[in-house]
Amino acid sequence: MTTRGTKQFVWGFLMLWVVLMAIFTFNDLNVSKAVFNEENSQFGRFFDVYGEHPAFLLLFAAGSILFSTVRDARLVKKIVVRLVSGVFILLSGFSIVFIVLIRGYELDGGNVMLICLAIALLIAILSQWLLHRVSVEKLSQYNRAAWAAIAIVFAEIMVINVLKIFWGRMRFRNMDGDYSQFTSWFLPQGIQASGVTAEAHKSFPSGHSANGWTMMVWMLFMPFVSKWRNIMLIIALVWGLCTSISRVIMGAHFATDVLFGAFITITCMLLLCKVFKVDLYPDMKKNSSVQLIDKNAPNLS
Repeated sequence: MTTRGTKQFVWGFLMLWVVLMAIFTFNDLNVSKAVFNEENSQFGRFFDVYGEHPAFLLLFAAGSILFSTVRDARLVKKIVVRLVSGVFILLSGFSIVFIVLIRGYELDGGNVMLICLAIALLIAILSQWLLHRVSVEKLSQYNRAAWAAIAIVFAEIMVINVLKIFWGRMRFRNMDGDYSQFTSWFLPQGIQASGVTAEAHKSFPSGHSANGWTMMVWMLFMPFVSKWRNIMLIIALVWGLCTSISRVIMGAHFATDVLFGAFITITCMLLLCKVFKVDLYPDMKKNSSVQLIDKNAPNLS
């Protein structure tokens, strides 16, 4: 059953989103003209490099928890879970380092990929060493949250990238000076001539925004007390807003693009939390301050 805190979150989010979409649907181009500053914005540059990191850090953390939780499990279960979680650990760890080196330091080449893989392995080993100091019982409280986090990130990335290909909306920074190529978000342009590689036509929706707003999923890993989850919510709101605003400043997306990115992530989060039976705000009357999952529910480790 959805708790009161979660219901308040859902209704608050929906009402605010509808209002903002109504405003920016008719002001997309004007807003982009007013704030575009790709060449000189250090704010935009920072979030271009680091704005997507919450999603990859989620995959790394969730995979690490699942990898460590099955340390005492039966052999077959241990192999299966560790293979799956290990893939997410390495892919996300690699992506975190790779994005920083490529976007932040403009490095390239095969050696960079090897460096990224080596760093990801070292961090993964260190993480497992630290997690082994935590009891399986305590880590298991977050199993459902870990599976939910992986599913949420995977779902939002898939939805975003499929929509980008079929929507074909041109980015503001790639338009000619008269902006005659501007199209409203509700008018999909279809697959462009260069297909999946048409980066100039992948404005809608924003992947950076979607990945930035996964910061909200970190609420699931906070101590099961509303105070800490509210603190994480504030952090998530600040990070999501900054990432979204930065994409408009950089001319990579319009305001409606980043709003839809946020909508997709938060919708995936709410739906998949329901599927995996985890709640943003657990009912403290029915759950102890250290318990997330039903003791009688099947273990998803």
